[in-house]
Amino acid sequence: MKNWLILLATLFGSPFLAVAQAADLIVYTEDYPPYNYTDTDGRVAGLATEKVRQVLDASGLGYTIKLVPWSRAMLYATTQENAFIYTITRTPAREVQFDWLVPLADSNFYLYARADEYRLVTSEAVRAGVFTAACVSGDLTCDLLSWTGIPEKNVTQISDSETGDFRMVVAGRADLYISDTAVNHRLRQAEGFRPDVTRPTLRIGGKVGFYLASGLQVPEELRHKVRESYQHLHNNGLYELVEASQTRD
Repeated sequence: MKNWLILLATLFGSPFLAVAQAADLIVYTEDYPPYNYTDTDGRVAGLATEKVRQVLDASGLGYTIKLVPWSRAMLYATTQENAFIYTITRTPAREVQFDWLVPLADSNFYLYARADEYRLVTSEAVRAGVFTAACVSGDLTCDLLSWTGIPEKNVTQISDSETGDFRMVVAGRADLYISDTAVNHRLRQAEGFRPDVTRPTLRIGGKVGFYLASGLQVPEELRHKVRESYQHLHNNGLYELVEASQTRD
């Protein structure tokens, strides 16, 4: 009987193997230190990555974490049936596109200006078109700039550099860019700039935060298993959000 099962599995594929493979997750993220990045051993690491691994390990699901460009991560997360994504920011525009499975950290987005910018950056001034801004095309920051009410004609979208928005502001070609405070601190250091070459001016409010999420095409049983794992850890005091103080050097 055993030999027959092996033969059938060889000829037609084992249904048990198919179920196991279907349950395996591919979890996509981008290079976004200190939350997710590749360490010196080539392993995806970071503060948010540790929380993702904690929840998925407890869920019993097999998974692989892959670091790819953000546009590709978003494409896979909304089209593949076994794809999750992190560290994705929860915004009103994205609310109905994803299942927000696990909160990872509170985000702390600000409009940044050059350190020597003398004008007061207020919501009223931004909406009135007093300032220009830059963002990377396809990135969350373009959506957040739109959210602030800055006129579209005042925003320059850059497609060739992940930190081109910052560099445009430093060069005086734009007045403002948006960044999470912890991310801004790490990126400036990594690029050889002093973190205080720019300064946070106006906090971006609203319902935002960093999450592990899935597209709605992912089978509910997979999503439920991850939510259940998170709830178990949280209810037993074993899960804590990444604290902003942890992200400082």
